[in-house]
Amino acid sequence: MTQKLSQTQRWTISRLAYWHLDRGRLAEAEALARGLIALDNRDGMGWLYYGEARRQQGDLDGAVQGFEQALRWMPDRADLWLRLGKLFIRLGRLEEARRALEKARATADDGKLLRRVEALLNRSTGR
Repeated sequence: MTQKLSQTQRWTISRLAYWHLDRGRLAEAEALARGLIALDNRDGMGWLYYGEARRQQGDLDGAVQGFEQALRWMPDRADLWLRLGKLFIRLGRLEEARRALEKARATADDGKLLRRVEALLNRSTGR
């Protein structure tokens, strides 16, 4: 029998995963994120924290997978599109980076974030 988490429980586990990430406790953060994903594969925050834990551990392909899955469920998060674009740049996948950064630009509602996106587009993708 699978049990569903309440919104409060989901929020608490997500915040705990964030707390571990913030303190460099990457294995703990990843374990919590994997738990969220196991209970609900559509948990965007679980995928986000999984991707960030993988990124901080140097697993860029795992980070891409996490961020892409997070974006399936949270497509309007410009900060996620930016993170994905930066990963693609590091991996030398410049066309994918350009597409991700353009989506970040289209969904950005923060001037500071938009300036970061524009700078990356101009510098890294030859625009």
